[in-house]
Amino acid sequence: MFLAPETGGDFPTLRDAVKGRPGAFVRAAQELAQASLDRSRLDTYLAAVRKIVPGDPDRLTRITPLLARSLQIKVNSDCLTKMPSLQAACLLQNQETLVLNDGHSNAITDAVSGPGTDLALQLSATPQAGLGYYSPYIAAIRDIVSILSSLHTAKYQYIPALATLDGDRMNLALNAAPSFHNPKSVLVAALPIVAPTHIPPLQIPEVSPSLCRQMQQPLLPMTGAPLIYTTRYAHDLNLRVLLSDGSTIDLPATPDAERGGLLIDMGRMPNEGPTSLQGHLRGEWGFQSFDGPAVILQTKADMKWQSASDAKPTAGANLVLSGGSAACVTDVTATSGAAGPVKLTWRKTAPNEIGVTIPADNAAGRRMSLSIYGPTGSNPDIITLGVPKPPTHLSAAVTGRSLQLSTAPGPMAITLTDAAEVPNSATLTFSLRLDGTQWNDKMVVEIAPEHGGAVATLRAGGGIVLLDDHVAIVSLQPETLLGESAFGTLRGRIVGDGAASDWLPLGTLVRLPAIVRLSCDPDPASPCRLLGKGLYLLNSVAATQSFEKAVDVPAGYPAATLDVPHPTGGDLYVRLHDAPDIANRLTL
Repeated sequence: MFLAPETGGDFPTLRDAVKGRPGAFVRAAQELAQASLDRSRLDTYLAAVRKIVPGDPDRLTRITPLLARSLQIKVNSDCLTKMPSLQAACLLQNQETLVLNDGHSNAITDAVSGPGTDLALQLSATPQAGLGYYSPYIAAIRDIVSILSSLHTAKYQYIPALATLDGDRMNLALNAAPSFHNPKSVLVAALPIVAPTHIPPLQIPEVSPSLCRQMQQPLLPMTGAPLIYTTRYAHDLNLRVLLSDGSTIDLPATPDAERGGLLIDMGRMPNEGPTSLQGHLRGEWGFQSFDGPAVILQTKADMKWQSASDAKPTAGANLVLSGGSAACVTDVTATSGAAGPVKLTWRKTAPNEIGVTIPADNAAGRRMSLSIYGPTGSNPDIITLGVPKPPTHLSAAVTGRSLQLSTAPGPMAITLTDAAEVPNSATLTFSLRLDGTQWNDKMVVEIAPEHGGAVATLRAGGGIVLLDDHVAIVSLQPETLLGESAFGTLRGRIVGDGAASDWLPLGTLVRLPAIVRLSCDPDPASPCRLLGKGLYLLNSVAATQSFEKAVDVPAGYPAATLDVPHPTGGDLYVRLHDAPDIANRLTL
């Protein structure tokens, strides 16, 4: 849509401009639509940060991480360490670098005229765009200005007008003041896109997600589609629950960016029925219906929480409780001696399991009572513990280690150059020697990654082979045991008889992308295009082992292609996200 001063004879001029270079206007419309979607996320974030809520000084500290996750916004975490009165002003700085790429809005705009993100993806690695902090909003505006400036004539100049949608209204924002003198300003605004529907990749950031039926509006965490919080593309969202008699009931779902998910209205949910039901998210995206992820609905019933292990927890460590409905837990407190109750940090780890951090000031071994609270009006479940002093350590050592690599994850293999690197798809075998005491059937080996996973436990006959009374052979595949999100320093220790050895380093756990193809122009000065899956697992790519003129891969890079330097010696060199200081070789 063009908005131009009425001067007589203006329509033929505009018409001829479009006929002369239609591709430029199609590209401008695509970039304007992309910028509009990204600006809607930025506006939602800014409105939430600017909102004043008297009597809640910790509000920004609480909601900002959830806003960042919901809207794919890059937040300066240093702002949250300032005084509450200064946090908002800090969080509103550098707005041009706040918006991160969400992938889904790119798919919407690509439907107009094919892939249009290459320029923005390349620009994101430049100093002007924040060195890897992807900002499609500012990238799109720069691109649009460049396109429209090329259409400048003595009579007209074209100015992009960024449209933000509000129901059946469009609000236009300009990056320059319009002129009514030659060259007169013509405002170029993109109308809403009419294209095939792209259903958002809705994801629940929990393992076995669950909700409590006895809460009025439980929160279902939701990521992967920021536009559900900022546009009206998604509508008529509900959680369809299958009841015990075979009928279904739809529970309305309302997006809430500040809380980081969908609020499920349980008003129509019957109180009677089994303690566990299953539902799945559904709704309309534009004019097309879609089915989302599944979720379990639980009731508190008689929670009967108990420690999941016979071992007593060490002060300051994590205690796993099982046997209740994790979705119905609202709070956990601890009472020790004459002191009043203290709130504890806790999290859901499974539908019937929670992890609780034991207070460090109970190291003296005092008795402690945990109160696990459920929905409003229900009585808490109480567990009494005697927290022991830290146990005497066992003496153990790793005496041997080997790796059995799986088949390459793609046609082009990454050769790891550091012996400490452990691919998560490999099989790691190592031997443990226990000094001063003998192995018994109560001893286990715990394996823990530095990031992204919980502690895993291996027992004799389940990953451990006892060679004799003092030596055991341990074998594991990290991806299967720890999950695909685990990475960083890999450690192991022996636990048993109320004691534990020191943590022993086993290597650096790394995840590898699957590289499929490298396409290069004959001109060695031209970049090549790398095709693969999981390119976000790369940190940087270079043509030399010294990593001169390397291409940095933005954090969370979602695309399947990446422009990389032209190989000079037959190979490329890559640094991985999980080990950014190690240069590995990509064999072409």
